[in-house]
Amino acid sequence: MEFESALELKNRVMPALKMKEERLRNEGFDFSAEDIWFYLKQNKWSKSQNLTLNEVVNDILKINGNTLMSRGDNLG
Repeated sequence: MEFESALELKNRVMPALKMKEERLRNEGFDFSAEDIWFYLKQNKWSKSQNLTLNEVVNDILKINGNTLMSRGDNLG
């Protein structure tokens, strides 16, 4: 599946981002779906090409709060 823009991809994976946001809040972290998206876009996907939808969703679901905390200065 191909996406014409990062925004189109973001909208497609927003349910996964929201689910991860809720899980992180339940674990005591305060990161938004936007924070998660920004972090992964800047730190995980910036040098990647031809990512599949499955890979993007998997990265969203695998990211943990401690990783986001350690890179908090890199959040939007």
